[in-house]
Amino acid sequence: MKNSFALKAAFVTALALSASHALAVGDGDPKYPSSDGNDIGDHLALHTDVYGFVPVTDAADVDKQPRCAGSESSLSITSKTNDFTFVEFHGVQAPKSTDTCGSAKSVQKGTTYKIANSTYNSVAIKATGLSYGALVVPFKFRLGDDKKLVNSATIAPYIGVRWSVLQGFGYELRPVFAAGIALVSVPNEAKTANQNIGAFSASLGFTLSTIKDSKFSAGVLFGKDFVSKDDRKGDPSVVKPWVSLWLGVSI
Repeated sequence: MKNSFALKAAFVTALALSASHALAVGDGDPKYPSSDGNDIGDHLALHTDVYGFVPVTDAADVDKQPRCAGSESSLSITSKTNDFTFVEFHGVQAPKSTDTCGSAKSVQKGTTYKIANSTYNSVAIKATGLSYGALVVPFKFRLGDDKKLVNSATIAPYIGVRWSVLQGFGYELRPVFAAGIALVSVPNEAKTANQNIGAFSASLGFTLSTIKDSKFSAGVLFGKDFVSKDDRKGDPSVVKPWVSLWLGVSI
């Protein structure tokens, strides 16, 4: 019972402390490359019928009037300019609404189309694809017999997958793998003072973001720090698996 209470208390403490930290380092920070805001190469599925796809071709006998793509059509973005987004379709569905498409022709697979950014930015889509960036983990709850919450800063690059399961609600859940350098605090051999030592840290977990507020971040990571035998003599628990749970806003 005591261990269960300690575990719950530690998670609540980690949640409260982490709320004042920027856990996800993303778009806008020049020090850390990030895929945030870049959907080139992602696979997309349309939520609604969309009109405005113009064939990209120099053939004189091709009708260059805008085409329509039906809801649930799948496509990927090949490139972007200041005015247009260029796409290719992998699966084409018939339009469902005459209010959107009228008598316009349907898009086809095997053709590159362009669509005005003003139109594309208003389209409801679901996206899947690889993502990358950096995560900052300020607090960890170490598992094992001597459960404890530790301040062990880790800045780690991550690679993840954009998952479309919650995108219809304005949220994005990403499975991620992160690995990088951590600083862990251990007592010296005489146990008279603590010292910070370097460690390699690896973790798996999920992050949650929302289009409603780009500064919001939440998630959970399960990981392990790897420390040499000599460095962990003062505290063998530094190599125990850990979990980090956060809910925060970048400031």
